[in-house]
Amino acid sequence: MKDGKTKRVGGTDLNAKCFLHVPDEQETNTWLLPCYDPTSAAKTQNLLKNHLARFAEMKAIPPTERARLWERLVGAAKAHGIPVVVDRNGVAPPAHVEAPPPPEVKTKPVKPKKYSMVEAVIAEADRRATELLRSLGLE
Repeated sequence: MKDGKTKRVGGTDLNAKCFLHVPDEQETNTWLLPCYDPTSAAKTQNLLKNHLARFAEMKAIPPTERARLWERLVGAAKAHGIPVVVDRNGVAPPAHVEAPPPPEVKTKPVKPKKYSMVEAVIAEADRRATELLRSLGLE
């Protein structure tokens, strides 16, 4: 892979198309998140797994690009058969991103409804149970 500029990663020369973040194609030191190694599927999967695990620790990623790069990284991982933990919104955000607090829900205490028919049946059952216990001499 010697067409144009390359950056050596894991013993392989990778061009700009192998990276998720390439702000300047002429400056290889700005290229971040290599996500494809054309020489080995295993190396590609290893790159993706490492980036998923360490994404929150990467200081070189611009804050304005973090969400977009996270989504691309998750997409690449899924495309290579790597399971990614997802939440109810679809994707678990990078660890450094703080989720907004859940909205506060104010609830009123609910008073149980009284059903006269049910209360009458319970009272009748209680009366009969008491009568049975008296007849047996247990009360």
